[in-house]
Amino acid sequence: MPILIRNFPGGDAPAASFIRLARHRAARRSWRPWPGLASLPARRWDSTVAAPGGAATAGADRNLSVPCQARFNEIGVQQLSSNIYEQLFPRGNTSPASPELVELARDHLRRHDLLGKNTDNTPPVAFDLPPLAGQTLDEHFYKLGVDAAEPFLTHAKQLARSTLPPKPRSWVRRSGWTKYYPDGRTEQVDAPGENMLVFDTEVMWKENPIAVMACAGAPDAWYAWLSPWLLGETENEHQLVPLGDPSVERVIVGHNVGFDRARILEEYDLRQTRNSFLDTMSLHVAVNGMCSQQRPTWMKHKKNRELRDKIAKESSNVELVELLNNGAFTAEEEELWVERSSINSLRDVAKFHLDVSIDKELRNAFGELDREGVLAKLDELLTYCAADVAITHRVYQIVFPNFLRVCPHPVSFAALRHLSSVILPVDKSWDSYLANAEATYHKLSDAVQERLVLLTEKALEIKDDPEKWQNDPWMMQLDWSGQEIKMVKGKKKNDPPRPAARQKKPGMPQWYKDLFPKNDSPINISVRTRIAPLLLRLSWDGYPLFWSDKHGFTFRVPRNDAKKYTDRQMVPCDFTDEPIAALKEDRDHVYFKLPHKDGPTARCVTPMAKGYLAYFEKGTLSSEYPYAKEALEMNASCSYWISARDRIMSQLVVYQDKLPSAAEEPSSRSKGEETPVGGFILPQVIPMGTITRRAVENTWLTASNAKKNRVGSELKAMVRAPPGHVFVGADVDSEELWIASVVGDSTFKIHGSNAIGFMTLEGTKAAGTDLHSRTASILGITRNDAKVFNYGRIYGAGLKFAAQLLRQFNPNLSEKETLLIASKLYATTKGTKTNRKSLYKRPFWRGGTESFVFNKLEEFAEQERPRTPVLGAGITEALRGQYISKGGYLTSRINWAIQSSGVDYLHLLIVAMDYLTRRFNLAARLALTVHDEIRYLVQDHDKYRAAMALQVANLWTRAMFAQQVGIDDLPQSCAFFSAVDIDRVLRKEVDMDCITPSNPTPIPPGESIDIAALLAMGDAARLDEAITPHPDHAPNLDAIPYTPRVPVMQELREAECGADPAAELRFIARRSATTRRTAKTQQPTKSTPTTKSSTTTTAAATAAAKPKKSILPYYASPNCCPSTRCSSASRCRDGSAGAVAGRFRTGGGGAGGFDARGKWDHWRATSGRVGGGAGGGGKLPTRV
Repeated sequence: MPILIRNFPGGDAPAASFIRLARHRAARRSWRPWPGLASLPARRWDSTVAAPGGAATAGADRNLSVPCQARFNEIGVQQLSSNIYEQLFPRGNTSPASPELVELARDHLRRHDLLGKNTDNTPPVAFDLPPLAGQTLDEHFYKLGVDAAEPFLTHAKQLARSTLPPKPRSWVRRSGWTKYYPDGRTEQVDAPGENMLVFDTEVMWKENPIAVMACAGAPDAWYAWLSPWLLGETENEHQLVPLGDPSVERVIVGHNVGFDRARILEEYDLRQTRNSFLDTMSLHVAVNGMCSQQRPTWMKHKKNRELRDKIAKESSNVELVELLNNGAFTAEEEELWVERSSINSLRDVAKFHLDVSIDKELRNAFGELDREGVLAKLDELLTYCAADVAITHRVYQIVFPNFLRVCPHPVSFAALRHLSSVILPVDKSWDSYLANAEATYHKLSDAVQERLVLLTEKALEIKDDPEKWQNDPWMMQLDWSGQEIKMVKGKKKNDPPRPAARQKKPGMPQWYKDLFPKNDSPINISVRTRIAPLLLRLSWDGYPLFWSDKHGFTFRVPRNDAKKYTDRQMVPCDFTDEPIAALKEDRDHVYFKLPHKDGPTARCVTPMAKGYLAYFEKGTLSSEYPYAKEALEMNASCSYWISARDRIMSQLVVYQDKLPSAAEEPSSRSKGEETPVGGFILPQVIPMGTITRRAVENTWLTASNAKKNRVGSELKAMVRAPPGHVFVGADVDSEELWIASVVGDSTFKIHGSNAIGFMTLEGTKAAGTDLHSRTASILGITRNDAKVFNYGRIYGAGLKFAAQLLRQFNPNLSEKETLLIASKLYATTKGTKTNRKSLYKRPFWRGGTESFVFNKLEEFAEQERPRTPVLGAGITEALRGQYISKGGYLTSRINWAIQSSGVDYLHLLIVAMDYLTRRFNLAARLALTVHDEIRYLVQDHDKYRAAMALQVANLWTRAMFAQQVGIDDLPQSCAFFSAVDIDRVLRKEVDMDCITPSNPTPIPPGESIDIAALLAMGDAARLDEAITPHPDHAPNLDAIPYTPRVPVMQELREAECGADPAAELRFIARRSATTRRTAKTQQPTKSTPTTKSSTTTTAAATAAAKPKKSILPYYASPNCCPSTRCSSASRCRDGSAGAVAGRFRTGGGGAGGFDARGKWDHWRATSGRVGGGAGGGGKLPTRV
């Protein structure tokens, strides 16, 4: 493969280049070009410098590195070494970028002042990879996917084609499993002897979380299980459901089957069973789920439908019933998608797919009845459980084939088995964690309450002095009425009057009485109590806080000082409808709402929330009492535990010493394997819980990292590897950001060829040159805060989102300042939106660092049936183009394109690891995944080989993404994990000590190892091809047939421009015909009048009018245009581009939808919508 050549000088990047680049990002100073880059020829080349650690290196037999050559692409981005490139892309580059595309890419980067600012000069990495199973990565992963999916996929298809026998009419009251034959015979069995089951359990959830009964349906028989505890045969409540030999390959189907898996005996083992759990809820969400924005509309539709059905059922008027059934009284025409989706409960899913109504009333019996009550209704409850199984199977028969059509790649199915079988080992420290966190919470909470009680008693001292509390701005807000004592006559004639009985705190003001739920109950006051801020005498900038029933907490300012806050865009209160008369009648003051993180319309219910701690730190929020801040800090410290306490304490922990003897049978463990001390938690994961197919779980997938001031935040660190095991895992570096950038790079077929791609690959956090650091410098905020802006923008959030978020980070900014700063960010990143019908039928972005990406993502979103670019997974029906209005739910559809591709990444990584663990006999299993984090539980002796397997799996996955978007190459900077973590506990970073108020003992650090250190370990990390896989799980790839498929991106390019590369180039050039000089964005210029044929709006349109920036047509620079470039907006010199433009004006050849083969017909991968920094069209502006 021809490739650009530059000598590789030893591999050490000069520190000065990082410093210069950091200054460039922050201050935009002028640069000297990267030495030697400007003179590079426009062709590829290989250097001849061998990587350190090759054959010439001493001790080469202990280092896995091999000799190689460094490679750089046309814009100077370092690619894979020659050695690894030849192993990953044996066919070479099948579709290299043309010289004209290279020039367009270089010009785009030059306009954003990025060309030549490369920083990655690391030594090339080379070692022997496990060979690919084919000539391409697509063939390789297809075979890996099929191998991992079988025989489970075959069983799953067979179960979908099968029918269950009729449910038993009567039930045998016997503990354990009973088999029910179709002919009425019954038989006691140890476990269902089936490899296909539809399974459901029932739990008396108020008694304990363990199942008391279960039903399973198979094609040939029914099974029912009854707990020995339920039948009174034992008082041991911990009775798990056995399913039999864990080495038998079986498919188990259930609705939210993760809940049922946590009640299965064999799953509580370090060795992964051969069970494959298929969740009908997940299958439904992937095919017919809805986004959060659609849910309110759907719920309204459901309520109206139920109301119409009720009226129709109760009415005897035939004409009225007919009108209702015809929808005559619907307020407005319902959107089409409403009938293509439903929420996720079994009742709603069955109604949607089967039009069957399920009566769930009997389920309440498991929460209302005790053991004797359940026994009394045993037959009825078993029938209810079996009915759920039957309905689940009928739903499965519909949703599973639909899922295979929507997500046809075998990898998408194969990964679900591992995601549904995660496991978290714990030891007895789990119980200590719960006890310590609870004790610390009560200690801090009690300390706060004691101080509030003291303040309450202090406030009572002035109850008999109205003048004092009437003139105190805080005390005057309390209700001082009700202090009179009701008296009754004495018992005898001459006895004095006595207080009436059953008076609540006689003589005390009403506000004090309200603190006692009952007369004899203790006082109920905390920092969340309404009067707490008043007792603490809180002020905002020295002005007292006032409660408003309409606006929440406000602060009162004299009218003379009000302008100061109106200038800061603080929200003044309108008391027109205010119930509190004192506020409504106050003419001497202006009241302003306290700022809220959710925007100006939200009201502050308590300023003691942790979000206001920063205002205490700055002194904006203050109190006369020094311990007010301490009370807030204590409240903030307890906030995590308060929110997560119930979920954490309800985790089902099964200790091995509590397991019955069945768990210790030889079939469950290999001989000689030591039994670890401790127990397990099986996270009840929904493997595809959102429309993007992300996994969902309410505790472990949302757990925060340990923080020094958060009680209980050490939760993840309480998951500890058993003796002889470690956690091996990594975080995928900027996963979704890289996916977005490589989609943009596909336009020029060169990695780093668009500005965001270049920053992602070449920028570094340390030097402040990555995307997050650049955004932080534009907005003047921290890098962590900038991440929120960047990902929100990538996911489709607009200028309003950025302005609101910026106000949250800096509430002192005025609305005008906020819009100007946010507009600057969007103009620099997203670019200018241009509508030029002569170039493209839809508006497109140009001129920004991310314009290429946004044009691609919007094209994704506007297709009839979008598919992910790598595995070709389709979007849910509720968001398909034919069922929603034009432009409807665009943000959700853009978000789907990125996040669903991120799920593809995770699935590829999991399947690759499944193959490598079986091929090289690694003692490893998936423990947990959290979006872009993945952790495996590995035996000690395999930890470095597992780390190497992770690096190889990541390399394969990245290369697969690159190849599928049309680039047969991969940058070295993203090819490997920056580090693989080897640790004894779960935590974000191996050096976190996890000290919290409830855990004062630091946890020893783990080990973090990069690819260079891993290669230096030699045989300890070697994946040796001489290893013979275990015959029970050896991969068998040779017998798997493969039919090459056309990549999704290629289909889209061909649909947009046809198969002619010249036409594609002309189209890109036309769409790049007009661009701004972003290096001059800060220099005002004379604005260019907007003509009727050229309507251009910027992301800053909502702010004050800004002068147009310098705009330069590409054809003004001859070296930026191919020989077939357009000479005007409507005609090309060779006469062909006009026809291309005409075709896109009429939409010919560019319409979305399914083609004759049933495949999504295009993603306009090379269309002009991706003209970030090079948009344009219509009447060309005058050169400035």
